[in-house]
Amino acid sequence: MAEYFDKADSTFILDCAGLARMASDPSERAQAATDAESAFMTLSHDLRLEILLALWDAPGFSLSFSELRKTVGERDSGSFTYHLSELQDHFVAKTDEGYELQYPGHRVLDAIQSGVFHEQVAVGPVELDEHCRSCGGRLTFTYDTDYIARIRCDDCGNRALEWPFDPGGIADRDDGAIVAAFDRRTRLVWSCALEGVCPFCAGRIDRELTTRVHEEGACIGVIEQLDRYDEYFARDHPAVVAVDCDRCSFYSFVPVGVVLLTRPAVTGRLHDAGLAVRETPLWDLGFVVDAGAVAVRETDPLCVEVSVVDAPESLAFTVEKSFEVIDETTAEM
Repeated sequence: MAEYFDKADSTFILDCAGLARMASDPSERAQAATDAESAFMTLSHDLRLEILLALWDAPGFSLSFSELRKTVGERDSGSFTYHLSELQDHFVAKTDEGYELQYPGHRVLDAIQSGVFHEQVAVGPVELDEHCRSCGGRLTFTYDTDYIARIRCDDCGNRALEWPFDPGGIADRDDGAIVAAFDRRTRLVWSCALEGVCPFCAGRIDRELTTRVHEEGACIGVIEQLDRYDEYFARDHPAVVAVDCDRCSFYSFVPVGVVLLTRPAVTGRLHDAGLAVRETPLWDLGFVVDAGAVAVRETDPLCVEVSVVDAPESLAFTVEKSFEVIDETTAEM
């Protein structure tokens, strides 16, 4: 998996594996690991997954005992009863009408439906309407079996944007809709992380404005020596935002310009200036993808200026260490 994302792109995997990381005391870590192992073992039999899928596909996510047994096609009543009981009180709840899928069961199926466990698809290259900000060539979208979506220029090799994307985002969409979904989902993940909430496990995100992205040992986690880390698409930016979840394996380096997209006052200012940031794809927002739009103004504490190079008028915003955003254009008036 890519260096700028989690090591296991699965909601359920993140929730369980993150438990061990969350606990600081050795006894707590051991208990967390045992609990996670128990959760996985509960789902280890194919009949149990069939039960969850049957409930997920049922009206109201609920079926009577006989309807559920008939749906999964299990003739052995004893076997069916046993496996259903193993799911009960956590993944499945017994009700007056029968059995109902619970929130943990939904989360398991969400991970399966994302496609990351069993699907490998490739898309593109799809030629985009936007042009490379480095050479003017036409940008293309590609998606490969490593689960990474890439916006690149074939003429000069510029990597405008790269980010993981679940195979579920490819299903039932044409090329244009896939590209649009990639833009929307990437914005959502980045926005949530920058607000301090993990978009995958809801854990606490540590955020840090940093210039140390090029230094050995600066990378969060255990990937400092991986050669592929050098390929991070925003590596040439003088500063980025490092985000790291305390609970699960999600981490990333996010372009500083994305911070502007999370501030309504800033997006409103950009809209008034004639820049429709919602309708413009991330890879066509210069203040997000252009290294030249980012400049370090102060180092202690770190303060970064982001120039909005696409606006009809000259605009600049300062992002402080606390992630407060200051409109420098207004400040100068």
